[in-house]
Amino acid sequence: MKKRIISVMLLSALVLLCACGSSSVSKPEVTPSETVDQFLKGIQDEDQDAIKKVYEENTFDLGAEAWDDDDDEEGMDTAMNKVLTDDFYPRLIDFEYKIGEEEINGDDATVKVDITTYKMGDAFVAGFKDFFAGAMDLYNSNASDEQVSKVMSEKLHKQISALKKKEYKKTATFHLTKEDGAWVVEDMDDDNNEAALNILSGGMLDAENSIDRMTDD
Repeated sequence: MKKRIISVMLLSALVLLCACGSSSVSKPEVTPSETVDQFLKGIQDEDQDAIKKVYEENTFDLGAEAWDDDDDEEGMDTAMNKVLTDDFYPRLIDFEYKIGEEEINGDDATVKVDITTYKMGDAFVAGFKDFFAGAMDLYNSNASDEQVSKVMSEKLHKQISALKKKEYKKTATFHLTKEDGAWVVEDMDDDNNEAALNILSGGMLDAENSIDRMTDD
């Protein structure tokens, strides 16, 4: 009788352990909102491993996406590289955000996020305007490419370094899709997320369009 009771107790304990084990393996699905949260935190922390887990592409560099310079970075002069490294990039990732409304439609989802950051686009436009205002003098003085780039760097440094407060506030809509049962943020280069990229970068895509129009005139 005693042996039978012990056997029943052991069997019950085994069943209980199996139940606990199976419940621990089953993890709740990461929501679209949590996915976007991890993506944005990864950008702020410059953590490509964290980004890769929740992004459609392998990597995401906000600086490279925000300022799509046609020139090779390896050939970039020291003055311009210093502006980007010391002034531009640190402010670009120093944004604040608040996750808002989430909407799921099958394997697609959107998450609205309130973004607060610097008016980076306005700073770039102002810097280029200052540069173009004196461009004729540079041309008439037969300035070298290095001199021209130095002047442009100084104009941009003046404008970007003056950004002390985060006054660019807009709501971005991030688009996600489900891959292998998990939510991922769609490519930020795609049309769906282009507006979100513009807001996240403080209006840099708008700035590029404005600067393109200046150079076309």
